[in-house]
Amino acid sequence: MTTNWAQWEGQVIDGECRLGRYLGGSEHSGVFATEFRGNKAAIKLRVGERRSEPGVELSHPHLLPIYRAGRGQLDGTPVWYVVMELADEVLASFIPERALEAEEARETLAPVLDALAYLHARGLVHGHIKPANIMSVGEKLKISSDGLRRSDEAAGRPETPTPYDAPEIAEGRLAPASDVWSLGMTLVEMLTQHLPGAGSDGEPPVPATLPPAFRDIASHCLRRDPQRRWTVSQISDRLAGRAPVEPIMPPRAEAPVAIAQPQATIRKRSTTAFIVGVLAILVAIGSVFFRSRPASEAPPAAPATAAQPETSAPAPPPEKREAAPPKRMRGKVEHEAMPDVAAKALETIDGRVRVRVAVKVDPMGNVVATKLDTPRVSRYFATAALQAARRWKFTPPTEDGNAVASSWALEFDFGRAGVQMHSRQVS
Repeated sequence: MTTNWAQWEGQVIDGECRLGRYLGGSEHSGVFATEFRGNKAAIKLRVGERRSEPGVELSHPHLLPIYRAGRGQLDGTPVWYVVMELADEVLASFIPERALEAEEARETLAPVLDALAYLHARGLVHGHIKPANIMSVGEKLKISSDGLRRSDEAAGRPETPTPYDAPEIAEGRLAPASDVWSLGMTLVEMLTQHLPGAGSDGEPPVPATLPPAFRDIASHCLRRDPQRRWTVSQISDRLAGRAPVEPIMPPRAEAPVAIAQPQATIRKRSTTAFIVGVLAILVAIGSVFFRSRPASEAPPAAPATAAQPETSAPAPPPEKREAAPPKRMRGKVEHEAMPDVAAKALETIDGRVRVRVAVKVDPMGNVVATKLDTPRVSRYFATAALQAARRWKFTPPTEDGNAVASSWALEFDFGRAGVQMHSRQVS
């Protein structure tokens, strides 16, 4: 059923939530801006039967909180609604502009994994991991928390499957491994702006151009067999540069086979095992003893077998004078450039929008390179901060009287009252 969601702008549902501007949606759901108890919020509507929302009871820093879930009517149409925190930006709107850099992808992936680990530990499956459900609120990245399902709950076959849906969902099965498949698809899209196509064996080919760690993660996520996919914990290990711990598979049950052995042989093996065990313990104790001995405590010297003639102590080597470290004077800001932003844009801010920019400065005091240090922030304010940072001027630091290059961290705090700027020399 196709619903014209925008037709309901301005209506009030359940006597409290007014549907503001239509923000977007699909044929199954529509999202509107709203207010809930004096705070800006978003409300998602679905047409159909009421369903449980486990996300109402959850609290996690990387899960979008749900304020209320209920049922109402609009123009005689029964709808199920969920009121949640309003996001500042959605990853799906960022990817078409450019692919994420490796560090940005790492910073995006880490909180998503943290939130999924929290859900999976509680027997829940997200079921909808994709760029449209990965959002930023201020400087914090969060994933949606509506539409969660319990891992033992029948998923139901989707009417129009998407590439983000794991193969087993088409059979009505849903498990934590299904989220891993969706995460692999999303990771490839973040880094390439494209979803991988279908391979000859049914497993999407992972682009060889991905950085090695991400290529490894994506290839282990996009396994057609759910049992062969990495878990969220294994992905986190690989992202952190640790070797993923492979799960220990239980041995196949087989009927025990009794083998008769001579009693003497059994006693001999038992005695040998005992001796080997004692030796291992002694070696371990000895290694600990010598490791724990202070460096100044030397082992006792062996007794002398013959008297040694006394000799005079050698003269100490001449004292070496260390070269004095170069004298370094810190630099300072010579000129601050204010970001060029429209007053109407500042009026849309609820609270503050903080943008950090890392800059490289040459020995002449000119900015030669800039890099956004808070990638999950409004593109409008980020662009304004980057452009302003390039116009800053510095008095360079000196070493032994000579001007040298330096690095600085610039911070721009955007608010309704204007922009505040701070700077700090890093090196």
